[in-house]
Amino acid sequence: MKNAHLALASAALMLAACTPAAEIDAYTKAPISPFLGKPVLGDPDAPVELAEYASTTCGHCRAFHEEIFPELKARYIDTGKVKLAWYVLPTAPAPLSLAGAAIARCAGEDRFFEAIDVMFDEQEALFNAASPEDMKKQLNAIGAKFDLSPDAVSTCIDDPAILEATNSALADMPATITGTPSFVINGVKIEPESLEAISAAIDAELVKAGATPAPAPQ
Repeated sequence: MKNAHLALASAALMLAACTPAAEIDAYTKAPISPFLGKPVLGDPDAPVELAEYASTTCGHCRAFHEEIFPELKARYIDTGKVKLAWYVLPTAPAPLSLAGAAIARCAGEDRFFEAIDVMFDEQEALFNAASPEDMKKQLNAIGAKFDLSPDAVSTCIDDPAILEATNSALADMPATITGTPSFVINGVKIEPESLEAISAAIDAELVKAGATPAPAPQ
């Protein structure tokens, strides 16, 4: 993970670890309009930007988003103090991680984070897929929640522009990022990845920006 510019192959090769090539190629290319920019959750004018490097196949990332993120979001993002910039840092199985990120991008900018939440919700089911065909069906079912046909899902997963967006976003990744999830403010990695440590770092940045820190939870 220290190499920020990942050598991402085509999604056909990407999914080869999950599905036989004959099945991968068995789709008709569909028109798609993926979101290729930086996914940001919250007020784009928020005084502090928190960068998260994560993957939908990362168990620790899922636990963070289930157990810690709701409070962090309520205190800082929903109140306009922080905007969260989300960077896809693929983790094993990388083909599945990249496929999930591709579906989220094709869900669109407004629904990107909703799609990421669904991928976390379905993480265990995808890991426990009985066969490559079953995994493919599950990915198609997730895509359907965002009005993506099976052909559109395969087209998204195989789209070189989406893979390039992932590469480009990681080009300036700090060398300190060696695992997921990782959180960074102004180039400084926050450790540990706890609500207390992240809150303290955010509050310090809010003070620097002349903004009011979030009140401690009651």
